[in-house]
Amino acid sequence: MNTFSVIEQEIVEMFTTIIEEKDAYTAGHSKRVALYSSKIAEAMGCSEDEQNLVYQAGLLHDIGKLLTPESILLKPRKFNRTEYAIIKNHSIDGEKMLSFISAFKPYMPLVRHHHEHYDGKGYPDGLKAEDIPFLSRILSVADAFDAMTTNRIYKPRKKIASAIKELQKFSGTQFDPLIVSASAKILNTYHELAFVHQLPETNVQEERFAYFYKDPLTSAYSGEYLNYFLENNHDTGRFACCYFIQLHHIHQYNKDFGWKLGDKLLKEVAFRLKILFHSSFIFRIFGDDFIVLNPLHVNVDEAQTREKIGIGFNGIDVSIKHFALKDFTLDTWENFEHYITHSQPLEACNLH
Repeated sequence: MNTFSVIEQEIVEMFTTIIEEKDAYTAGHSKRVALYSSKIAEAMGCSEDEQNLVYQAGLLHDIGKLLTPESILLKPRKFNRTEYAIIKNHSIDGEKMLSFISAFKPYMPLVRHHHEHYDGKGYPDGLKAEDIPFLSRILSVADAFDAMTTNRIYKPRKKIASAIKELQKFSGTQFDPLIVSASAKILNTYHELAFVHQLPETNVQEERFAYFYKDPLTSAYSGEYLNYFLENNHDTGRFACCYFIQLHHIHQYNKDFGWKLGDKLLKEVAFRLKILFHSSFIFRIFGDDFIVLNPLHVNVDEAQTREKIGIGFNGIDVSIKHFALKDFTLDTWENFEHYITHSQPLEACNLH
């Protein structure tokens, strides 16, 4: 569905390419919102022109995010209050951007008001009920549905039935009840489009995400980023094995030699792990412990590896435990402590 002229289509493609390079999730999200919106409009008896209008507005509804700082836009976590206030500007920014292209002016009110709430508690203008453009109310439902059925690193996706129930829960408050009612039947047919995600797919995208998850002291990744890999490894099978390295008596080491040398120890251990395990997937957890993920199994001599990790650090003991991820059922690093305390290391890949 597309009634853009050639030049207009080229402009939209340009915007889409720019935003896709900046944030791959936003580009895919806009295309899905455009499709959902047009189908909802069709189900509600809208004219073909209105269906085209809401489809095209769906493609452009988040264009204002081009002006959102990358440090906020690409943040794979929930926004704090200040960040949320900044990102809310994207609807106004989108309207401003579209105002420079005369052919795009019909989309301006739809883009500006796609985050208004039916009860008047949305933004940017706090419009209520019928004061909100009808097609903006459709965009609002489509936008929310796609957000709920998309995997985020900080929040797993909802199943379609759960997402529809959530729309119904906020029918009359956030969403127009009539649109929610019509949407339920339409959105339930798009199973294949609901299995989408925000996860990085290229090395460049992955490094962008990792930027938010780097431990500032050791440059290893944080436990939060480990959760992303653990949660997805069941489906991707990207990593074969996991090593859990514990450093013992760090507190006493800090007491004897000072915190500065204690920090230097942790930096050096993270570096040694990258070399010893031939892996860049090093994660610091529980403060003084590390996890190493390997795409392929790496056999290690346990005694030699422990010695190489701890050499030069008086009083530090090192222990290593191995897990074969094909048999590993935990999804978060927070559960490692309980699992290790109550379980024996898996023997699928023997330590020598």
